[in-house]
Amino acid sequence: MKNKPVFIVYLVMFVAFLWFDRFTKNLVIANMQIGDAWPSQDSFVAIRYTINTGVSFSMLEGHTEVLIVIQSVLFALITAACVYTYVKFRHPVLQTALCWISVGGAGNLIDRVMYGYVVDFISVGSFPVWNFADMCVVGGCILLGIYLLFLHHKKEHKGDGSFVLSHNEHNGDGSVCAMESDEAQPSDE
Repeated sequence: MKNKPVFIVYLVMFVAFLWFDRFTKNLVIANMQIGDAWPSQDSFVAIRYTINTGVSFSMLEGHTEVLIVIQSVLFALITAACVYTYVKFRHPVLQTALCWISVGGAGNLIDRVMYGYVVDFISVGSFPVWNFADMCVVGGCILLGIYLLFLHHKKEHKGDGSFVLSHNEHNGDGSVCAMESDEAQPSDE
């Protein structure tokens, strides 16, 4: 990889975020019992120790082995996508999005393998309880959506009525290289 320092940034981000996820979960496990809430059960915002044997909103509850396999495959695919997009596109928003998604997947996968469930503890109102890994997945998905909708491809109209699909690539040095390809103009027939 020709631009190692940038790759190191994403690797450090991955390790730091994963460490923070593990640290916060271990802090909750060491100091609370399942079902405990701090400052109280009635608080709108609280640290509420819960476990989740399913996925989002407790779907597939009790199917830990299946979830471990699915999550392992997804983690491998996202990690491969991180490496591929780093080599091919080098866009910082795309790289950050995939890094955050893989951190979240890894953090919750570690829980499933170690405990058979995911440790959740951040409670806000009546919204389901979540953790830092979940925040990383959601934040990464939002960034990925922004990248796909606004940054990845941009159509530019040419004077002859056709258009060019412009693909922005980062060169690794902070500059952007627009790569263009002519697309056939839709026929009116």
